[in-house]
Amino acid sequence: MASIASTELWRLKNSKDAARCVAATHPRGVELRYEINAHPLISKVLESWTDVDSQARIWREGLESRGWVAAPARKMRLRRH
Repeated sequence: MASIASTELWRLKNSKDAARCVAATHPRGVELRYEINAHPLISKVLESWTDVDSQARIWREGLESRGWVAAPARKMRLRRH
């Protein structure tokens, strides 16, 4: 599978921090990364986009249940790997 630029699935914020979820192709499927303040917190490789969507939703709902809110999307510069 050809490598492509990463795609931001969501971005949230609270009073002092920013979190985001990013997906990118991986030799074994799709890598899903959860970052807080640009520091990787969790990374998982999943086999299907259905699994990616489900896991991203779980991470987002966990933050939202603790008061995090949607943050405006930032324009990202695309990179080829």
